[in-house]
Amino acid sequence: MNYDVIVIGGGAAGLTAALSASGRGARVLLLEAAGRVGRKILASGNGRCNLANAGPASYPGGGGFARGVLEQCPVSRVLDFFHGLGLVTVEEDGGRIYPGCGQAAAVLDVLRAAMERRGFEVLCDLPVQHIRPTKWGLRAEAGEKTFDASAVIAACGGMAGGKLGHDGGAYRLLTDLGHTLTPVKPALAPLIAEKSAVKGLSGLRLPAILTLCAQKGQPLGNPVQGEALFTDYGVSGVCAMELGRRAGEEKEKTGAWPVLYMDFSPMLGICPRYCGALDETMRDPNRHLKTIRAFLEERAHILPKDALLQGMVPRLLAERLKGRSLPELASGLAAFPVPLTGVRGMEYAQVTAGGIACGEFDPATLQSRLIPGLYAAGEMLDVDGACGGFNLQFAFASGIVAGEEAARAALKL
Repeated sequence: MNYDVIVIGGGAAGLTAALSASGRGARVLLLEAAGRVGRKILASGNGRCNLANAGPASYPGGGGFARGVLEQCPVSRVLDFFHGLGLVTVEEDGGRIYPGCGQAAAVLDVLRAAMERRGFEVLCDLPVQHIRPTKWGLRAEAGEKTFDASAVIAACGGMAGGKLGHDGGAYRLLTDLGHTLTPVKPALAPLIAEKSAVKGLSGLRLPAILTLCAQKGQPLGNPVQGEALFTDYGVSGVCAMELGRRAGEEKEKTGAWPVLYMDFSPMLGICPRYCGALDETMRDPNRHLKTIRAFLEERAHILPKDALLQGMVPRLLAERLKGRSLPELASGLAAFPVPLTGVRGMEYAQVTAGGIACGEFDPATLQSRLIPGLYAAGEMLDVDGACGGFNLQFAFASGIVAGEEAARAALKL
């Protein structure tokens, strides 16, 4: 064989898979369709790269499979892997783990330096069109070039991120071999709203609690809290993007987009500021209505009616609420309604929901149950996590497991 292991894809999962396989003594070839490896790593976490999360696993898509992989490679192993490459990490609120220097480039730098030390072959600008079983193993075909190996790891990523993702063609590498593609859609994507609901608020960034409700008013899961950003098309920010997947599912289920309710009580000092999902006791979108009304009544004793919101909310929001009665102001601050009309597409999404069906792979090894010697890792699989480092953690963990297992099988260790 030309190689023991071929890795297709030079993203988070592919790089860790190649390094893990070479660390086991395998002869590795890494093939990347783009001009360089690791581009999506550089863009992750707004350039800070939230590479893992020390808290409980949170995977809205493929959760059982993700937990099976993370049992083999928990966050401690992922961190040991990076610490062994020289990366210094820090843990912040919510268990989020970042490089200590706060730069995503540091993560890619240690991965690329390790690649150079190991000396395995990396070929960029070389998209693979087919994987074919052979008498001796598997063959990767890239144009007129062919490469043979005992094992192949498909780690081509998902479609999210526009130019940072692929166009969907990479899935055919596995569907042509009999694997199933779960329909893909954006996850962690900004919300599109009725223009009248956000008119005059574009650019406003506020701490808030966000709750999705069906048209009939029932909450759709637990709310999330964080910093929301009003845009000319709707609402963005991490907390809003967390709800993109859920909003799309409601539309598919009922044919109607849900309504987003925004509770501004964190901005008023009525509840602590926090970032992440809240528990089911907070599902009522009017959870703080009485408290906010009492707060406004106290202010009404010392301030004239036309100055009630001054010093309390930003001018743009004050203008939007201007002229309302005190009960109406309380309602607007406790459950500001934003009817949704859509979710932004793959170009604006951080993560892909859907992908190659997980049930066709063994979570203990990442090997295909259909094709011996074929492995898959990362976002190419039907796994998507919440914000907070869970998606990169799965990519790194699955890459580590797939690389080790592919090398073990190829070398018959």
